[in-house]
Amino acid sequence: MSFLYLILGIIVIVFAFKFNTFLGIGIIAAIVLFGIYHFIPSYYAMKGNQAFSAGDDEGAVMWYKKAYDTGRTKIELKSSYAYLLLRTGRADDAEKILDPIIRVKGITPEKKNVAKQQRCMVYYKQGRLDEAIEEAEEIFDGGNYVNTTLYGMLGYFKLLKNGASEDTLKFCEEAYEYNDEDRDITDNLSLCYYNRGRYEEAEKLSDAVIKHAPEFLEGYYHGAQIAVKLNNYKKAQEYIDKISECKRTAMTTVSEEEVEELAKEVKKNNENSIA
Repeated sequence: MSFLYLILGIIVIVFAFKFNTFLGIGIIAAIVLFGIYHFIPSYYAMKGNQAFSAGDDEGAVMWYKKAYDTGRTKIELKSSYAYLLLRTGRADDAEKILDPIIRVKGITPEKKNVAKQQRCMVYYKQGRLDEAIEEAEEIFDGGNYVNTTLYGMLGYFKLLKNGASEDTLKFCEEAYEYNDEDRDITDNLSLCYYNRGRYEEAEKLSDAVIKHAPEFLEGYYHGAQIAVKLNNYKKAQEYIDKISECKRTAMTTVSEEEVEELAKEVKKNNENSIA
């Protein structure tokens, strides 16, 4: 289609110049201005992606906001903007971006489900866990939209709601069968085993998570918890020390207070073992 527009544009310019030189120049100028106008949102988004790749989350938000404020952003860009807002702790603002997408009748079910999936995280960040679970299960139960992210997210929500239940275990094992290489899914199943007192099995999965995702803050924290249960305080301390090297965002599910409490417990036990 773009190629067809290009051919038509060339034809129009050629005929315009045959008719009047100034008319031809005017049409070229109009086409250039229209191209700039049309490309601006994508340019802003590109700058946002560059900022994100450089680790500048706030810069990425600024550029995506510029794109969004043009009023001409595609749904995919809006979803990316909502993710950045979530990542930087602006859950309420993300909800304002996602709700209109979900209400649109003409978009594909896949695009709508992407927005709904993100809104589940909004609900979770807003402390609305039951609503987050309800919407995630609604998407999941449709059967036509299943992916690794949804498995990992819903598994984590189930762990928060009832971490030792048979239902949670069954779901986390199902997710692991779906993708046993994903860090969140593997970490969820490790946590599930931990909650049920199956510490050796939890440790095996935890070690795999840390090996394949060495910058995963939650992985080190949960690994340290497991090590404590296994009375391996040296290993727990090593993991606690690694946490300070990991990047923290608003999407991080372990608070600094939780890390500090665990660090105190590990330090105390290490000191007792030396004494």
